[in-house]
Amino acid sequence: MHAVTDLGYLGFEVSNLARWDTFASEVLGLATRPGPATVDGRPTRLLRMDHASHRFILVEGPADDCAFAGWRVADAAAVQAYGHHLDTLGLPWTWGSQTELALRGVQKMLHFQDPEGNRHEVFCGIAQGDGAFVSSQVSSGFVTGAGGLGHIVYEVNNYPAMVDFAQRVLGLRLSDHIDMPVGPDMAIEISFFHANERHHSFAVAPRPPFGPQKRIHHFMLEAGSIADVGRARDRCHQAGHAIGMDIGQHPNDQMISFYGATPSGFFVEFGYGGVLVDEAQWQPTRYLGISAWGHRPLPHFSDMPLPPGMPAPAANA
Repeated sequence: MHAVTDLGYLGFEVSNLARWDTFASEVLGLATRPGPATVDGRPTRLLRMDHASHRFILVEGPADDCAFAGWRVADAAAVQAYGHHLDTLGLPWTWGSQTELALRGVQKMLHFQDPEGNRHEVFCGIAQGDGAFVSSQVSSGFVTGAGGLGHIVYEVNNYPAMVDFAQRVLGLRLSDHIDMPVGPDMAIEISFFHANERHHSFAVAPRPPFGPQKRIHHFMLEAGSIADVGRARDRCHQAGHAIGMDIGQHPNDQMISFYGATPSGFFVEFGYGGVLVDEAQWQPTRYLGISAWGHRPLPHFSDMPLPPGMPAPAANA
């Protein structure tokens, strides 16, 4: 079976590069620098978080959404084999151009779309950064390595098709499901998938009828200490970015985290302590509710759209 090994990079199309540059460096603790222009001449910014040259590519544009997700495989032969895999499934794909390879800092890449029209890229050979990475804000650094940069969660219209895509096209394995209450006697199912020992690199949820209508709900960064989560939460709040969900813990991956609004309106989850998957022992489980504790919206940001199933805070909270 052809399967990707980790989430290697993410690309966002953003309307305000300057705000993102400040948010990424001063709130998230990533290193930022200018990147090469796109094929159509748009400016870019590159964000570094570990040994890799960069893990995030910001491209100037109006969408304020995820533009592409990069999935790593072992080598050039594996990229070629993945193209044959897509041919077998009847899915069209295209080789990445030299300009696209240079922007991403990868050796070889092909790209294709999922049933929702999201662009996915399969690549090998990510470039290494100059010297060791030291975050200006996150003293414990970020947990990456074989687990990749973190995870991405998509909100989708065709949920069954995206669950099938995760397993049959990307070759991911089911971690678990969460049934999230959204009203009396009503819940929606969220599915989580892993490519390696990180609990999930990819998750899909049915698109709610409220809130920002984005392709992406959030991406996740994992810090090396709980103290760095608290500090990032304070920086996010003090910088005036909405806290969609304050610090809490998920029941499935055990991540202690908060959710902050990015300058583009989708969220970043900043967490610590995610459980590791032992493939030989792992059994997918079903959970009720997205939080074991916490994860409440901050009261004075209660006019922000709430995450699906999350009740509004009390007026005197």
